[in-house]
Amino acid sequence: MVRSEPANALVVGDSVYLFDAGDGVQRRLLQAGLPLKRLRAVFISHHHIDHTGGVAPLIVTRWVLNDEKPLPIIGPPGTVAFVRDIVAAYHVTELAPIAEGGPSAPPLANSVLPRDMPADPPRNALVYQDENIRVFATTNDHYHFAPGSAEQEASRSYAFRIEAAGRTIVFTGDTGPSANVDRLAKGADLLVSEVIDLDSIVAMLRTAGLPQSVLDARIAHMRQDHMTPRDVGRLAADAGVKELVLTHLVPGRDGETSDAAYTKGIANLYGGPVHVARDGDRF
Repeated sequence: MVRSEPANALVVGDSVYLFDAGDGVQRRLLQAGLPLKRLRAVFISHHHIDHTGGVAPLIVTRWVLNDEKPLPIIGPPGTVAFVRDIVAAYHVTELAPIAEGGPSAPPLANSVLPRDMPADPPRNALVYQDENIRVFATTNDHYHFAPGSAEQEASRSYAFRIEAAGRTIVFTGDTGPSANVDRLAKGADLLVSEVIDLDSIVAMLRTAGLPQSVLDARIAHMRQDHMTPRDVGRLAADAGVKELVLTHLVPGRDGETSDAAYTKGIANLYGGPVHVARDGDRF
């Protein structure tokens, strides 16, 4: 495939930090020359499968490679349970020999250090810090559940602001226009934003054979909970960011011959450099 699912690697010296880990992340890390031994922490923006599909293989591969240092995996409420359930599901793998003789492999559970972020953090809450980076988070507007519903109580989606090596980088995560993200992005050196070609994804959904009620709900989600190019341009301009990277292109199909639908209208609002990211690009 031309594009793997969302995963952004922040490299600081010899350390690597992942922001989301969709399917294909290990292959892309290998292609980028970033071995798992250098991975310091994983941050999950929300629990949609395209952002978490690579987490389980990542955990098990580190264990197979005898990387015994616990890996922080930090995400929305439910992340601790999510990681613990992955470990439990792979218990049969722990029992399957990977060597003849020698010491036993340490428990898979010892290789991870999951942590839930606050469900409703204060603005720009510090959620991680080490000698290389500081990571701040805020909830964004990827979900619009009915107040008091089970979904509203359980589900959260986050954007991240990272201070590292004299730069400030903001990942929007998946979100619609959001006042919280507007505040988080102020003055950033680099804004890494999702973007949607709304006309294209709506046309795809209409041909998917979905029941009308499901179709209407999916289209409403795409309209309300993602960022059009104009939304991204406004965010970048209002926040005064120095540079803009568009990633997690929706639909982002293989075979697309033009990026125009993902950038249309941005230049009318934002005058800085704009990049449409491809797997393996560095900024």
